[in-house]
Amino acid sequence: MKHFYAEQSPRGFANEVCTYRFGSKKERDDWVSRHGSDGDVNSACLGARAITAAAAGQNVRYRGDALTRSYNSDYIDL
Repeated sequence: MKHFYAEQSPRGFANEVCTYRFGSKKERDDWVSRHGSDGDVNSACLGARAITAAAAGQNVRYRGDALTRSYNSDYIDL
């Protein structure tokens, strides 16, 4: 099964990226459309964007600063 990916950064965490997996391109695109403009003062996250499987893999495998790049990497199997 082919998967489609998106990412979104929590507000205030410069090195953290939440990576999400979807079962269809439409599902991913609908989610990005709903969350693409997140980021006002009442939002916990900044705007979402669609990413490639390779970029999702980089997010999940990133081990750099004290904050992990994708805090939900345990939920994604690439």
